[in-house]
Amino acid sequence: MSISMLNKSAVKETMNFYLRTCDSGHLSEKDLLLVILEPIVQNRSVSSLVDDILHRGIAYLGTLTEHELSVLFNLDEEQGFQLMSIFELCRRMNVVVPKLEDVVIRTPHDVLKVLQDLKFLDREHFVSLYLNTKNRLIGRETISIGSLNASIVHPREAFKGAIRRGAASIIFAHNHPSGIVDPSPEDISVTERLMEVGKLIGIEVLDHVIVGRDNYYSLKGEGLLHERL
Repeated sequence: MSISMLNKSAVKETMNFYLRTCDSGHLSEKDLLLVILEPIVQNRSVSSLVDDILHRGIAYLGTLTEHELSVLFNLDEEQGFQLMSIFELCRRMNVVVPKLEDVVIRTPHDVLKVLQDLKFLDREHFVSLYLNTKNRLIGRETISIGSLNASIVHPREAFKGAIRRGAASIIFAHNHPSGIVDPSPEDISVTERLMEVGKLIGIEVLDHVIVGRDNYYSLKGEGLLHERL
């Protein structure tokens, strides 16, 4: 029997078990990996590959690059990329965004907790976070999508949700898809303009946080809000 037939046989057994139970929660980690990897792995036993994965630990595999996965499990370039993509999707699905009513924001790190989804976006999203007098988060809204500049981040839109919700203060945030979180001149100028408007209407701008893939930049934390505004 060919390797391909052995792989399909192993997956068929798993599918039969699932059809009997109708509960994916009862599938073992090995069962789940068999179903995922069978279409990818063609030149070796998928069952033995899964055993290798489980021996090393799934969490460990999530840290490996495409090349490392390919070398470790004797996969070709396409197979390694497919497996790496599965692990990356799992990481993104595992991002937990707290419920708004459970969030009190006191530091830039608290801001980051509710902005985890921004890390994976391929375009800039400018977001407003609305807070009450006790710094409890009462709302979040995406104001614009695209490169940040004064023409697309209009104060009217940026503060409209805060006024509607009766917010005492506001925090702005946006992501840098490049991963480089240093503020651009446009980031600074937009923040200056928004802070001036906030002072006029009585809604304090507490911070502007730039989110990257692995880090973030707080304009307040770096002293830019006080130095420039």
